[in-house]
Amino acid sequence: MPLVGRGRVITALVVLALAVGGLVYRIVDVQATPDPRVLEEVSNPLGEIVVPAPRGTVFDRNGRTIALSLPAATVVSDPRLITDAHATAATLAEVMGVAPQTLVDNLRGDGAFRYVARQIDADIGEQIDDLGIEGIRVLAEPRREHPNGDCSALAAVGRVNIDHVGMSGVEESHDEHLSGTAGRVTKEVGVDGTTIPGGLEEVTAPHEGQDITMTLDRNVQYQAESMLLDAIAGTGASSGVALVSLPATGEIVAMANVARGANGIVDCTRHNLAATWSYEPGSVFKPVTAAAALSSGAVAEHVAIDVPSYLTVWEHRFVDTPTHPDTQWTPTEIVARSSNIGTIRMAQMTGEQSLYRTMRSFGFGSHTALEFKGESKGILLPVNDWNGLSLPNMAIGQGLAVTPLQILQAYNTIANGGVRVPLKLIADDDSGAAEQPEPVRVLSPDVAAALMRMLTAVVEEGTGREADIAGFSMAGKTGTAWQPCDLGYECVNSRNELIGRHHTATFAGIVSNHEGPVLVVLVVIDEPKGDRISGGRLAAPAVREIAEYALRQLRIPASPNIVGGDRQRAEPAPEPLPPALLEAVDA
Repeated sequence: MPLVGRGRVITALVVLALAVGGLVYRIVDVQATPDPRVLEEVSNPLGEIVVPAPRGTVFDRNGRTIALSLPAATVVSDPRLITDAHATAATLAEVMGVAPQTLVDNLRGDGAFRYVARQIDADIGEQIDDLGIEGIRVLAEPRREHPNGDCSALAAVGRVNIDHVGMSGVEESHDEHLSGTAGRVTKEVGVDGTTIPGGLEEVTAPHEGQDITMTLDRNVQYQAESMLLDAIAGTGASSGVALVSLPATGEIVAMANVARGANGIVDCTRHNLAATWSYEPGSVFKPVTAAAALSSGAVAEHVAIDVPSYLTVWEHRFVDTPTHPDTQWTPTEIVARSSNIGTIRMAQMTGEQSLYRTMRSFGFGSHTALEFKGESKGILLPVNDWNGLSLPNMAIGQGLAVTPLQILQAYNTIANGGVRVPLKLIADDDSGAAEQPEPVRVLSPDVAAALMRMLTAVVEEGTGREADIAGFSMAGKTGTAWQPCDLGYECVNSRNELIGRHHTATFAGIVSNHEGPVLVVLVVIDEPKGDRISGGRLAAPAVREIAEYALRQLRIPASPNIVGGDRQRAEPAPEPLPPALLEAVDA
């Protein structure tokens, strides 16, 4: 028998030693630094359920609920565990009150998780859970509710999507504040998706969102919407906005947005027209021109100026309705009569730069402090881009575009003795949800007082008589504006035939009692049909109706010693703002 050579023995031993060493290294390597892919393949999978956080509640100024989250039930399925989708659908449909066929697709398939129904009534969820159907689970999930109806403050408060994420209005702009932090339940599950007894389970509790208090009054909001709905439906108009504010604080008490749908039905709209709609305001803008003329010293309140029977500017002829011979009127008479020619004459005496500065100081051409998503700045061209018709057109509220919120802010400023207080929709609290810029003085107290007297004359003697409220002084201005159409301001049909003009009716009113201005109400109605299309005949009565309700609801007293329908002619309050705000303005 031949002997094995010494070299072969050594070689075999070296190979064996290397093999053993390699095996030991691999064992140590796997134990010390395991491959995540290996662990994933051999470990039990983890199932995770997201637990939505209860969303914060939205309250009105009196602590009444506008929007809140209530418990609801969400039904989910694991199709892998459902043997007969049609039979299961029939059982569920009987409890849910729906057609079985609408459920079948969510009960079959390859996935381990399908939504069957989301945010249904909690009691129905309990009935389904009691059935104990294999592959069907019922989860708790909050549902957003609106106690005053789905219409109430639809655009201002906004809505959330099915996942409870804010999609519009305050629900969107303050989503981080309201939404809170979702919780999670992580469980170790087997390959069939069932929980492993004694396996890993981690629970992270959800954190509820913070509440928000709005400046809205829920009842005034509801009534403003109802009254505006009637006005739009009754005149065949396409849309409208109604705003109610407390001028001294800038707080908005009601913000109604109504539109006629493609089906012809008039309803609240989720589009916040008060902030996003830019339109030519017409005569409701004339007090801004008067403010510029008075502030510049170009005119004086009681000094008459020449008002010709017509005025030609840049080959365009301006006239008043009704027409009149050459005359002389004071600025108060010009505003009360809503004279286009008189207003243009005041603007010409004032000059482009002064008029533009005054318009900008009122906030036209800028966003308001509300900072709504999609809020429009309107259209106000710089003076360098004006042409020969810009000054006369803008003086009477044409050739520029504004939003209803900007008009509200301007009339608040006049009511506040010339101080522009930022508009406010979120009440002051300690949550940090509301941050307001400082008030700004726009007009002198004397000019603001003169404007108030002019606007009071509009209601007592001029175009705004239908806005009068017994026991209170109403100061305001009408507006019946043309909107740009197919051929300038002329509209045509599909056959290119002239069919008239696109009108917008507006009335902005400042309500005062013996203590001074207490309320500003604005109504804007777009594209009214029929005979009553003017601001004086259509918007002014709507303002009166809304204001009367708001005064009662807010418990604002009438002027004392007023008998029957007598009016109290009010000057602006000497100090219409709280002392703290006055100090900030005068600093």
